[in-house]
Amino acid sequence: MTNDIKRCCVMKKALNLFVVAPALLLLLYPLLAAPVYTQNAPIAGRGGRDDSNDERDRRHVPYMDDAGPRKTDRPLYEVEQLEQQCLEQINHQREARGIATLEFSSELLPLARYYSWRMAEEKFFSHTDPEGRTVKERVSESGIKWRILGENLAYSNGYINPVAASLHGWMDSPGHRKNILDASFNQTAIGVWISDNGTVYFTEIFMKR
Repeated sequence: MTNDIKRCCVMKKALNLFVVAPALLLLLYPLLAAPVYTQNAPIAGRGGRDDSNDERDRRHVPYMDDAGPRKTDRPLYEVEQLEQQCLEQINHQREARGIATLEFSSELLPLARYYSWRMAEEKFFSHTDPEGRTVKERVSESGIKWRILGENLAYSNGYINPVAASLHGWMDSPGHRKNILDASFNQTAIGVWISDNGTVYFTEIFMKR
């Protein structure tokens, strides 16, 4: 009888490990933090001049209108609400630590939302897009002048509050947390898109002019 009880306990422990491990992977995997880019790297925070040529700077970011792509059954206000909630929570984290809040950038919003839309529609999750461009190329090609850039990505599925789930993951990750609490950044935009299966994609771009 004693051996049977021991075997039962061992099986329960193994089952618990089997259940918990995938859950941890699910929480940790869908988070990516880009390195901080500076225009005169490697000296972060000193700024510099954007040397992109004028022709590239005038390229229009390929989204359908100011609201971003509309290929979705989800109402636009749902996307906007998630973006606003996420920005408020990001600034709450900064305020709580005595760091200046981030100013919303209407210039970065179409880029961030479009990138979330691309990840949702084209089924990829990376700081590098299918054309091989990182956030620094995407921002520069839109004509925005910048000194320092950073980017956080996340996606969430099955959570009642996708903003809270993504923010919790970001704050538990050293790279994401550093971007959120970096006092060098003074502007940001968070772009959200919701895929057909309900997965919510977040792209936050951090910037210092």
